[in-house]
Formats: sequence, C-alpha cells, structure tokens
Amino acid sequence: MKKVILKFSAFILLVLVIFSAFPADSFAYVSVRGYTRSNGTYVAPHVRSSPNAFKFDNYSWTPSQGLYNTSYYAPTKNYSSDWYTPSYITDPDYYLGKSLYESGQSGIGSYTAPKSVTPPYAPSYVPSYGGTVGGPGISGGSVPTQNTPTIIVPPNAQLNYSGTSWICNSGYKKNYTTNGCDPVNVPANASLNYSGDGWICNSGYKKNYTTNQCDSVSIPANASLNYSGDGWICNSGYKKNYTTNSCDPVGIPTNASLNYFGDGWVCNNGYKKNYNTDQCDPVIIPSNASLNYFGDGWVCNSGFKKNYTTNQCDSVSIPANASLNYFGDGWVCNNGYKKNYTTNQCDPVIVPQNASLNYFGDGWVCNSGYKKNYTTNQCDYIVIPSNASLNYFGDGWSCNQGYKRVGDICQPQ
Repeated sequence: MKKVILKFSAFILLVLVIFSAFPADSFAYVSVRGYTRSNGTYVAPHVRSSPNAFKFDNYSWTPSQGLYNTSYYAPTKNYSSDWYTPSYITDPDYYLGKSLYESGQSGIGSYTAPKSVTPPYAPSYVPSYGGTVGGPGISGGSVPTQNTPTIIVPPNAQLNYSGTSWICNSGYKKNYTTNGCDPVNVPANASLNYSGDGWICNSGYKKNYTTNQCDSVSIPANASLNYSGDGWICNSGYKKNYTTNSCDPVGIPTNASLNYFGDGWVCNNGYKKNYNTDQCDPVIIPSNASLNYFGDGWVCNSGFKKNYTTNQCDSVSIPANASLNYFGDGWVCNNGYKKNYTTNQCDPVIVPQNASLNYFGDGWVCNSGYKKNYTTNQCDYIVIPSNASLNYFGDGWSCNQGYKRVGDICQPQ
C-alpha cells in the first residue's frame, strides 16, 4: 500500500513540475524548468516555442517533421484563432526565445542579449487564414496584427540578404558552438577565400595539410606554375618524369613534330608511326589512291574499291542502268530499275496500271483510289459506298462523320 501511495505522489509531483513550466499567456515562448522523468532521466531547463497547431514554427523544427500538428487536421476542441496562427506572429518575444534556444539558455534567470536589429519582414511558412482553417469544425478568425520579429545579431556579423537571419562579416567564420563569429586566421602567403570565411594559399604556394600553412611550390628546370598556381607543369617540348619529378626533353624522331600538348610527338602528314621502331615511316600510296583525312594512311579514289587481298585499288565495274554510289566505292541502280542479286545487274521496274514508281524508284505503289492486290500483283479500284470517303492513304475508305461502318456499308450512328 505504501509503494502505491509513493508512486502516486511521485506522479502528482511530476505533473505539477511540468505544468508549472507553462506561463499564464499560452501564446508566449515557454521556459521549461528542469525535471526528472519517471524513468529517472533528467531533462535540463530549456526553451520552446508557444504551443499551437503548427510544427514549422517550433525552434527545433526540421522539414522531415512535417508542417502541422494533429490538431490542425483533427481538433479535439474549439481552439481560438491564435491556435492556427504561427507563434512568430502571436509571440512578440518569439525571436528572443529562439536565440535562447539556439544558445542553450533556459530563459530562467539572468540573460545578457547581444545587439538586435529588426528585419524588414517575417519569415516564410505563413499560411493563409481566409475562410475555414484547418479542417471541419475549425472556424476561421481575424489574423492578429503581425509583430515585427527581432533578429539577434552577434558581433562581427550582419543581417543576411533576406533579413531573416545573420551572416558573419568577411574575415570571420561562424562558430556553431558559441553561435558567434570567430576571426579567420590567415597564415603567411595566404589570403581570404572568395566567401571570406576561410583562406587559400597565394599563387606559387600550396597548402600543407599537416602544418595548415602555405609552402612554396618548388618548380624544377624547364617547368612553370600551373593554371591554379599550386603546382607546376613542364614547358612545351618537355615531358614530366614521375620517377625524378623533373622535366625531360621530348625526343622527336625524323618526320615528326610536337603534339598539341607539347609533351609528345606525332608523325608529319604522309608518315605513319611505327610502334616497333618508334619512328615515322612514309605512307606507301598505291595507284588510284590518295592520303586519308589524317595523313597517316590512304583511301581509294572515287570509282575504285580497296582490294584487301592485294592491298590495291580495283576499279568499280558499273552495270547498265546503274551509277556510282555516294561513297564512290560501289554502284546503285538508276531510278526505275531494281538490283537483281542473282545476275548482279539492274532490271527495269514493271509498273502496272493505276500505279507509280515508289519514293526510292526501285518499286511501285498504287495510285490514290486503288489498292494493291497481292494475288494478281495489280492495283484494284476501291469501291466507296454511300456516306463514305477515301481514307488518308488513299488505299481504303472510312465512313463520314455521323455514320458508322457495318460490313461494307455506312449506317447512321
């Protein structure tokens, strides 16, 4: 019996401690006193935003938590319109509470605030309050006059572009532990980076991640600083030797020149690299051929075709009613003729009545109003019933608007 009374007393004490944390004004930020949970865990004093139907105005809010509490969708009682208004509007000290939360202060006892400034407008996530709010059973009300929030700006900082928070001045970097701005320590031979919150080594120096200093770049003979200024590259005509970490001259053989990058060589036009001797051999061009586009080989002239057995160029034998193809190394039948793959000749296309040559000129298609008969290989006339017209392709018919096809006739729909 005594154990039951003790447990009940502890429960009542815990409830009193928790409820003592809530101020009389339910729409002001809340200073929660430290207390011990029933499982023995101690909760330190802290600050939280005033309770309402929203999550996005909580000091600890993250997007993964969603925007609204359960009471926004399914209220258990009739709340006032303030319940459906973000606390940064209803609570004039919202941003003071936020600064206390971010600095880890409880709001209970003394508090020394840094300088403060007033931003030009309130932050995002302001819902519309016109009409019914939240869902069934929630009546809308007039929105209270918006209080201008206050941003706490630490020393060596300024308001950001939107005026909703602050950023450190150039030469200072945010300290997330103290929520202040610490000066950037720039070592010798370095300068502030583009953002002004760090440093980079000057040109000709390279960051030493062990000492966190800038060491000078040691440039060997026949080399220069690279584009970034934190290393070196060999000059044109020299190639990096990764063993000695120096620049060796490029040995250019006869009939060759420096390549585009200047760190190797290519054979001149009309010569081809011999990978066995590492030299440039002349390209041997047979009769009826010319140098290729790259100058390191040959192609047969138009009207000739490469013979891979003799490595020569044989003339293209063009039959009657044919011409050279686009590439000049073969032939195609003229318009109105079709290739006979048995005789390797061009046979004339036999076009039946009511037909014309096709687009390629090597076959035929029926004229509009006629359809191919694959049994007779002729073009049959299309009989169009009443209330019908030729289709788009001209090889059939379709019923006019307002009629439907039933067999071979069109009936009203």
